[in-house]
Amino acid sequence: MERPVVSGVVANLAAGTLFGWSLVAEQATADVGAPGSAGPAVFAVAIAVFTVALLAAGRALPVVGPRRLLGGAAGLAAAGLGGAAAGEHPAALWGGIGLLLGAASGAAYGVAVSLAARSPVHARGTATGLVVAAYAAGPVLLGLAAPAALSAVGWRTCLGALALAVGGLLAAAALLAPADRPERRQAGGGPLPRRTLSLLWVLFAGGAAPGLVVFAMAAPLAADRGLGPGAAGAAVSLLAAGNLVGRLASGWWSDRIGRTKALAVALGVAVGSAGGLGGPTAPWLVLGAFTGTGLAYGAISALVPAATADRVGAHAFPRAYGRVFTAWGCAGLAAPLAGGIATGAGAQRPVLAVIAVGSLVPAAAALWLLAGSGRTSPGVPGGGS
Repeated sequence: MERPVVSGVVANLAAGTLFGWSLVAEQATADVGAPGSAGPAVFAVAIAVFTVALLAAGRALPVVGPRRLLGGAAGLAAAGLGGAAAGEHPAALWGGIGLLLGAASGAAYGVAVSLAARSPVHARGTATGLVVAAYAAGPVLLGLAAPAALSAVGWRTCLGALALAVGGLLAAAALLAPADRPERRQAGGGPLPRRTLSLLWVLFAGGAAPGLVVFAMAAPLAADRGLGPGAAGAAVSLLAAGNLVGRLASGWWSDRIGRTKALAVALGVAVGSAGGLGGPTAPWLVLGAFTGTGLAYGAISALVPAATADRVGAHAFPRAYGRVFTAWGCAGLAAPLAGGIATGAGAQRPVLAVIAVGSLVPAAAALWLLAGSGRTSPGVPGGGS
């Protein structure tokens, strides 16, 4: 594995801890006297800041370089987690998690996928899959360790230890990252292809939306489909496992069959899984649909950045992907809202059907138009697809 890819994997392993906030949110908000709704609200702020930070990192990377950006992210993350652990006022959570950790995670993620985009085109999918899989692995690891640690030492000590761990990982990633400034090798400041980026935006938003909705309403959806508590827990675990495996496998596979074909398969799996979640209540079908939804979401998360790099080149990628990634931000904010409305109205199945048609069809159309344009970097596997 190339050193920049290792740096990206380490950086995203640290950055993904943002998605472990829910493990301590209830205890933390209660301890500082914040209302129960503050936990999800802090996370929503962090996601918005994450998206803005990733967009800003794309513009800063050619000037500052990956090493300095990751070093700055290390300081922000350590300060944010440490401040949240030590604070006695709700503002410590809003500022430490919502602002500082959100900004650190977004900047680190932007640098990490940009480092993967530098890989040779025949290995770019594999590199991107490894980097984005590390982001998904962080919360999984926290989920395994957190329950015992929280009961043993409390949330403040856990956040303090996490501040050291995340700051240390990002500092290590900074040392592994190249110190060069990309614009010295080749300028990446020319105009970006608006039509291509618009199509990639629609593809990302539409392809990720079903997975984001299911993640947002996994537990009530599993219950609505007739699963008992044990099976519902298995469904949520399969959803997360599918997300991780989809990221790892799809990138590698796309290096062999081409990005367009791999994306088409991912969208097809998303359609089939949405149908499975809205169809008969046979447990095997429901569990398979949860798994397929995770696989499709993970695949889209890995394939869109690789496809973006194929279309614009590694040097323009940081700026281009910052814009494309706003699609995930928009879908990520809309999905929990749609899931909440559906859950409150008892209409999970119709919502899934609407999302399957309303998001996946435009995503498939965008992919078809991208395939027809034929503009990719030379040497992309599968005939430039």
